[in-house]
This record gives sequence, C-alpha cells and structure tokens, in this order.
Amino acid sequence: MEGSAIIEFWKGQLLELQTPEGVMYKTQIIQLANNRLYIQKPVNRMNRYLSFTGSMSVTIFFHSEERVLYSFDTEISLQLNQLSFPAPPASRIKKAQRRRFFRVPVEVELNLNLKPAGQPNEDEFIKVTTKDISGGGLSFLCSFEVEAEKLVAGVMHLETNNSQNTIEFHGKIVNCAVLPDNNFKISLEFVQMKESIRSDIIKYCLFKQVEARNKLKNYSL
Repeated sequence: MEGSAIIEFWKGQLLELQTPEGVMYKTQIIQLANNRLYIQKPVNRMNRYLSFTGSMSVTIFFHSEERVLYSFDTEISLQLNQLSFPAPPASRIKKAQRRRFFRVPVEVELNLNLKPAGQPNEDEFIKVTTKDISGGGLSFLCSFEVEAEKLVAGVMHLETNNSQNTIEFHGKIVNCAVLPDNNFKISLEFVQMKESIRSDIIKYCLFKQVEARNKLKNYSL
C-alpha cells in the first residue's frame, strides 16, 4: 500500500465487489473474526443477489476513514452459509485508479416531478424518501410502479454539520422492483449532471459513511 496510511476495516463498513465478468455488487461487513471479514450477501443494481458455489476471485473497493478509495484482489468463499474473505495485508491494498459511486443508506426527503405519460405538458409532483444515494444515482420507495427508462426531475437537500446543499437533478429510472408489502423500490441514475454537483453528492455520501463509522466507535466505548 502506498504511503503510511493505516487501513482499518469495521463492522457495518460498505464495500463494493467486482466479479471477473465486471459486474458490480454492493455489500457490507457484518463481522470480523479469525483474520477474516464476513459480509452480507452481495446485491447488484437490479437487486439481484450474487450467486455462486464454492469460491470466487473478486476485486473489493472500499473507502478508508480518510475518504480515499482503495481496492484489492481477493477470493470470497461460502462456508456454513456465510460469505467471507481473508483480511488483506497492506501490501495488497492500492489506491483505486477509477471512480466508484458507493450507494450509502441514508434517508433524505426528495421532491420528484413525474410527467404523466401522454401528457408532457402536465406535472405530477410526489414527495418520497430516499433509501440510498450515490454519485451515480439513488433509490426510493413508492406506492406505485414507475416504468423503466422514464425521465424524471427532482430536488433534494443534503445537510452536513457545516453545509447545506440544494441539489436539482435529472434522472432516468433504471429499475422498479416490487416488494413483499406491494410497494416498489425505484432506482434511478443521474443524467446530464454537472461534475461540480456530482462532487457535492459524493462528498455528502462520504460524510455519512464516516458519520456512521464514528457512531459505531462511540457506541462500542
């Protein structure tokens, strides 16, 4: 690993996992034991779980507490219905060369403009709460189905300890999954977004991840 930074993994830390085919999945550390990291079953952007038997070579992406993106290659294995991989030595961890947009679980009020199909001149505003946010998009719960590829516009307010940003955005619906309670989980990706605005969203996501880490630290004291 470059430099003298100390990498520490923690329970609840968000990770992204890339398969040999290049498919990205998100997961979270649930336990650290016997020099191994145990993780939740990874899920992709279409809300489909990673399926495999035995073991698989993958690349893991994660943010350090200093908000630097790192990656390392490893092998995950399934033992007694638990997914895990060995804690990587510092020599195998490197700064990631490409950008990754981590979806961070966070509830933010969102105002969306859904123009009804066939009535492009009419607006239909709904107020929802996000399930997660990233620099690439977000997801939210809705009581009705929204068709894939639909273009929407929205506004959200991102607040940290010392800043508050009002984010106006355009997005495209990429997935609509029905839930057991008959509500829908809607995923959208941002389109035509200025990089300065995307940077503000990424900074907010990193702030929320570090905030969650600090809460866990204080709770364990």
